[in-house]
Amino acid sequence: MAGVAQLHRIVPDGVRRPVLNIRGRHLMALDVVATAVGAYIAVALRFDGRPSLALLVSLMPGILIPLAIRPVINAQLGLYRRLWRYASTPDMVRVVEAGLIGTLVSVLVFYVVLLPLAIPGTEGFPRSFWAIEMLLALALQGGGRFLLRIATDAMPRVEPTAATHVTPALLFGAGRVGAQIARSALRDPGAGVRPVGFLDDNPSLRGQSIAGLRVIGSLDDLRRAVELTGARSLLITMAGASGERIREIVEVATAARLEVRTVPPMHELLDGTIDAYRVRKVRVEDLLSRSVSTEHAPGVTDLIGGACVMVTGAGGSIGSELARQVYALNPARIILVDRAESPLYTIQRELEIRGLSSRGHGEVVAHLGNVASRQAMAELVRDVQPNVIFHAAAYKHVPMMESHPSEGVHVNIGGTMAMLDAARAAGVPHFVLVSTDKAVEPSSVMGATKRVAEALVAATARETGLAYLSVRFGNVLGSAGSVLPIFMDQLEHGQPLTVTHEDMTRFFMTIAEASWLILDAAAIGGPGDLFVLDMGKPVRIMDLVTDLVRLSGRPAGSVPIRITGLRPGEKLHERLFYASERPTPTSVPKIMRASAGITVLDIRENARSILALATGTIDGALRDRLFAVVDALAGTTEAPVGQDLLWPETVEHGLDGNAVVYRGAGGDAHEHLPLQPMAS
Repeated sequence: MAGVAQLHRIVPDGVRRPVLNIRGRHLMALDVVATAVGAYIAVALRFDGRPSLALLVSLMPGILIPLAIRPVINAQLGLYRRLWRYASTPDMVRVVEAGLIGTLVSVLVFYVVLLPLAIPGTEGFPRSFWAIEMLLALALQGGGRFLLRIATDAMPRVEPTAATHVTPALLFGAGRVGAQIARSALRDPGAGVRPVGFLDDNPSLRGQSIAGLRVIGSLDDLRRAVELTGARSLLITMAGASGERIREIVEVATAARLEVRTVPPMHELLDGTIDAYRVRKVRVEDLLSRSVSTEHAPGVTDLIGGACVMVTGAGGSIGSELARQVYALNPARIILVDRAESPLYTIQRELEIRGLSSRGHGEVVAHLGNVASRQAMAELVRDVQPNVIFHAAAYKHVPMMESHPSEGVHVNIGGTMAMLDAARAAGVPHFVLVSTDKAVEPSSVMGATKRVAEALVAATARETGLAYLSVRFGNVLGSAGSVLPIFMDQLEHGQPLTVTHEDMTRFFMTIAEASWLILDAAAIGGPGDLFVLDMGKPVRIMDLVTDLVRLSGRPAGSVPIRITGLRPGEKLHERLFYASERPTPTSVPKIMRASAGITVLDIRENARSILALATGTIDGALRDRLFAVVDALAGTTEAPVGQDLLWPETVEHGLDGNAVVYRGAGGDAHEHLPLQPMAS
C-alpha cells in the first residue's frame, strides 16, 4: 500500500503491535493524485464520456487550479498532522470544511484572476465542473482517510504470546476515548487488556453496543458486571474526569477487588494517540485533579502567538510547564532562562524536538544565567526585547531558606528587582510574577521574600502603567521537593511515611492547570493586578498519605506513618488572601482578583535595605528587617475578608542614601545600589 511507513511497531514487551502510519507528505501526494483523478472524472461526467486529450488540454487552466489550491488548504487546516487511524466525526467535519474552502478559493482564483486575463481555456469553462469536482474531492480525499481507519480496525489481531498476561477488564466511560481503547485492546492483546464490557453514567447508553461490547450499566452495576463478565480490572476511560469522580470510582472498584487503571488526562497525550498502551495506574494527582478548561481566556493567543516570550526559572516545575504551554501557542521566539544547566538543557531539547515534528513553532533559545545578576539580565532583556516575561525563577523550599535567608533574599527579592528593572528599561509591556500562598501572612523567609516581590511588581506597575502583575497559588502536585515525590520514594524503599503534623493541610493543584491559568491571568491582567487561583478545598496531608497507600495496593495500616513535627518556617494551614484583600471575580471562573488599597510605602528603598543586610553573616538582623517590611505592607489592623481597606499610611524609614554593597546569589557578584530618598 503506497505511503505506508510501517505496519508494526515493537513495544517494550517484545510484542509486534500493528500500526498503520502514513505520514503527512505521503497524504499530500495522495491528495494530489485524488484531486487529479477527481478533476478528470468531473470533466468526463460533464461531457458525457471519456474526454479527449485535446479537450483536457483546452480546459487545463481550470483543471490545474484545484491541484494547486487543495493541498495548501488541507495543510493550513491541519489535515496532514492528524492521526487518521483514530479518525472520527470531528475529523470528517474538518475534511468537509477543507473541501468547501478549497472549492471557494479555486472559484475565486479562476473568475477573479484568470478569467479577466483572457487566458486561453478560461472562456466558456463549464461552471458545473466546480460542483462535481468538489463532491469527488470530498469522496476521494475523505474516503481515503477513513479507509485508513477501516484498515486499522480490520488488521488481523495479534495473538498473545505465552509471556503475555491478558486481564479481562471493564471499561468505565463509553465515549470516544473508551471506544478507541476498546478497539485498540481487542486488536492487540499485547497491551495486556481484554475488554469485556462497558459501564457509563449515561442511562441512555445502557444495553447499547460500542466497539462490539455491551454497555452493562452504571457504577452502581459494577458487581453485577463483574459476575457477568469475570472482569478482574477496571479501566477508567474518561480523559477529562474530575479527581472527585475518579476517587469515587476507585473506592467502589477497590471494594469489588478490582485493579484500577486509567487513561491519562488529555494534556499528557501530547501526540494525540489514545490506545491501550496509554493506560496506566491511577496516581494520587488523579484523585486531586479537577476538570481543566480546553479553551484559553480571550487574548491568550494574541498575547503569545508570534511574540517573543521569556520564561525565567524555565528548568523548574512551573517554569518548564509554562514553557511547554507557551510553545504550543506558537510564539516567534521563546527565551528559556535558568541557572541550573541540566534542567535548562532538558526543556530546551524537549521543545526543539517537538518543534521538529510540528509546523509553526518558533525559535527556542536557552540562556544560562542568574536572575539576580542585574547587568546580565539587563543586557539579555535589552537584546531579545521580549513581549512577555513570565518570572518563575525563585528559591521555594521553606526549610532550606530558613537556613539560608541571604540566598532567598538575593534570588527572590534581588532577582525580581533585577528582572523588573530590566523589563522597565526595555519597555517590556507584560510581566507576570509567579507567587505563592506562603506570601500570605508569612511565617517563613521564603514566604516573606515572595510577599516583597509581589509589592515590587505592584509598585513598578503603578510607576509605569504597564501590565505588570502577580499570580498567587498554592502547592503544585509533583513539583520537585513537594510531598508527593517524597512519599512515593519512601514507599518504594520501604521506609515509614513522614508527616509533619496530623492536622496539616495544603492547597494543591496540578502543574498543568496552574500554568494554564497563569497564561489566562497574563491575558486578562492590568497594571498592578494580583490574581489568586482557585485551589479548591485544602487537602489534609494524612488523607493524601492514605490515598497513596491504597493506590499502591498495600492494605490500610500496613505502612507505618511517622509524625515528625513542623519544620522551621512551616505553618499548619495556608491562606490564599490577606484579611484586608477583597476577592473579586474575573472573566475566568478559576481566577480571582485580590483587590486591596494603595500603599505609600517605598518598597524599592525597603527592598534595597533588606538586600544590604543579606551578607550571610547577620541573619538575625536580616530576618528582623525582612519581616518588619512585610508587617508594614500588611498593616496592623485585621479586617474581615470583603471589607475595603486602604493600606496603612505609616512609613518605616530604611537606610540612608549612601551606596551599599551586597553579595550576589552566586557568592561572587557585587552590586552598588544607591538608596533613593524615601517618598513623602
